[in-house]
Amino acid sequence: MKIKIEDNSVIESELKAALQERFGDTYLVKNRQKGIIAVAKSKTFAALVVVRKNRIFVNGGFPSMIKQMVFTLIFILLGILIPLILYFIFYHKKMKEIEKEVAGFIQERYQDKIIE
Repeated sequence: MKIKIEDNSVIESELKAALQERFGDTYLVKNRQKGIIAVAKSKTFAALVVVRKNRIFVNGGFPSMIKQMVFTLIFILLGILIPLILYFIFYHKKMKEIEKEVAGFIQERYQDKIIE
């Protein structure tokens, strides 16, 4: 999900603190790598938040690079169809739920800085 904001109106560290305050008791909020905040519901489901100059991207994904690389390796070794079917059966719905929850919070929290 893409959220358009005013230029440089949201700072990544402030957003991480707000996410930690809101989701800290139920979800794990951490930096996945530089520029990416992972809001992890479990060890396999997370919402990845990326803050750019005039946009915030919120996407469902894996909470760590190791899990992402394992999934990619399985995708390559087993072909496209089987891992894609398994992804949509087991992962996609739960990742979308987390994504919508986190994006809803960000839109609510920074509604004065969002550009329609």
